[in-house]
Amino acid sequence: MTPVSSPKEVVNALYDAYGRHDDRAILALYCDDATHDEVAQLKTKQGSAEIAVGMQKLFSWLPDVRWEVKSMIVGGDGAVAVAYVMRATAPQGSGATEAKTISLRGVQLLEVADGRIRHSEDYWDTATFQRQVS
Repeated sequence: MTPVSSPKEVVNALYDAYGRHDDRAILALYCDDATHDEVAQLKTKQGSAEIAVGMQKLFSWLPDVRWEVKSMIVGGDGAVAVAYVMRATAPQGSGATEAKTISLRGVQLLEVADGRIRHSEDYWDTATFQRQVS
């Protein structure tokens, strides 16, 4: 992986890794002691390894998951905000006759320092997600 330095390059590399379902690249983009807050689920992941494992689980559960970056705002001090749409096909539950499509808008806030992500937090609507998968 080519080293990246600017916050925008780091976040673009993160979304590229999301698109490739590359949990190893995601691991490398986060600081070892980084945190990730999944605000809708009231959960915090501690450390790059736990963050990468969480993404690996998501990729396994939603094998066609993909993100479309709608806009990105880069601020001072390494702050980046990304508005995105996540799309996937929900796994069929028992009794389901056809696959359900997920289309979920969200915002991710990231703090980048020295070419790596120190903190990220994701905001999306749990009720919208639940309606689409149930």
